[in-house]
Amino acid sequence: MRLSTKRPLLGIMVTELKRELPFASSGFYKHLTYYGAREGLDVVVFSPNRIDWKGHTVQGYTYLTETKEWVTKLVPLPSLIYDRCFFSNKRSYEQYQYHVRKLRESPLIRFLGYGLGGKWEVDQILQKDGIISRYLPETNLLTSGTTLRNWLQTREDVFLKPQGGSQGKGALHLHKVNTMNGKSTYHIQGRNAQNGLVDHEFHDFYSCWQWLRSCIGTRPYLMQEYLHLHSSEGMAYDIRSLVQKNGSGIWESTGMAVRVGKPGSVTSNLHGGGSAEEVSAFLTREFGDTKASELIATLTMLSNRIPPLLETHHGRLAELGIDLGIDTWGRVWILEVNSKPGRTIFARMRNEKARLKSIANPIYYAGYLLHKKLS
Repeated sequence: MRLSTKRPLLGIMVTELKRELPFASSGFYKHLTYYGAREGLDVVVFSPNRIDWKGHTVQGYTYLTETKEWVTKLVPLPSLIYDRCFFSNKRSYEQYQYHVRKLRESPLIRFLGYGLGGKWEVDQILQKDGIISRYLPETNLLTSGTTLRNWLQTREDVFLKPQGGSQGKGALHLHKVNTMNGKSTYHIQGRNAQNGLVDHEFHDFYSCWQWLRSCIGTRPYLMQEYLHLHSSEGMAYDIRSLVQKNGSGIWESTGMAVRVGKPGSVTSNLHGGGSAEEVSAFLTREFGDTKASELIATLTMLSNRIPPLLETHHGRLAELGIDLGIDTWGRVWILEVNSKPGRTIFARMRNEKARLKSIANPIYYAGYLLHKKLS
């Protein structure tokens, strides 16, 4: 069945999954459909691999609010696209690359924002700003066992993470312990690519590196300065700051929340079983009123400063999830910036205002782009 409508069409571009409803986050897209209807927009969820380039149509899914069900529809190629494609590996990316490139090159189609590159590329952009660079941990590419061994010659710890990973998957903490006989042991904790817990000890560097190679595979990895980002109770935690463009095309803060990891976890990611807390109360408990106020001012400054810098060097962005850490000495660090952020953290905190705002903003920004000249 073909959707015939005179209303503008917002396409939510997703990667296909092998299940009855072949995409994730259907609850989020259902809400986008409601907000879209209020703003005079129709919403369709589609995979780039379903595009018919000759007919300039795509087979997608629309949500019927009357019957509360998802149905397949043949629709014209959307004039606005909200990119929510997540690629688990290089092969997955290559399956979609051709179609995504053609969509980007079309003069009649606009993306709300273009997905950021890998963590290394983002780090290199952030380094360009003299103020922001002060908050970046030392980071290098993991290119060989030699680069890792050289790092560990002057340090006992290193944080290893995949360039394109998310949800804490594949993040590892390697700790080197020098023994009395002049030898070293190597202790690795963290999560593998499937998000399973990892805890291994090796009695020589070669064995450690061989295991790392088998765990990492061909995925590009980063070596990063290990930061002591845990609460007074020993729990790993960080702050997620969600910034989005609004209906006037202006960046604004949607909200911040603390993510607290499970006991013994290297990361605080919610997908690893963590919990969410309100920022001010948590930081006051950890650092006291005065220091907490200073920290929140720094977190706010970075949340305001990072989006325009990235956009200047990368191209249009619609929203960013900025992950910020605070070490045990009260120093703030920029950990990661994600152009396709989740927003479940506000539901976990029962912050309904921020939750609804985080869902509505992409629709409001889409409306702004519709009434703006093509760019």
